Amino acid sequence: MGNGNGSADAKDVVRAVEQAAEQQPQLPSLGYPLDYTFKIMGLASEDFADHARRLVEQVTGAAPADQVVVRASNKGKYLSISVVARLSSEEQRRAVYQILRADQRVVYYL
Repeated sequence: MGNGNGSADAKDVVRAVEQAAEQQPQLPSLGYPLDYTFKIMGLASEDFADHARRLVEQVTGAAPADQVVVRASNKGKYLSISVVARLSSEEQRRAVYQILRADQRVVYYL
């Protein structure tokens, strides 16, 4: 899993994590409605936090800016964005993850 120079390609890492998750036993279902934290990582830029929040809002309708926490990586290359949103169903949670998976600016998500 690499691009020839020893560093892992971000999309390969995401695919490996997704494949590992598929092989895990089914987790207990969550009780809805609930406040859920999405952790979204991407390359550092001035607008990435707002971009990540808007991705979540596409499904949830609201992800208040005061519920967003931004942390930079040690070297400042990446940002980790925690977005808290109110979810009403498992389908809604999965829909947010579908959007995160499809977005070109998102490097990793939890």
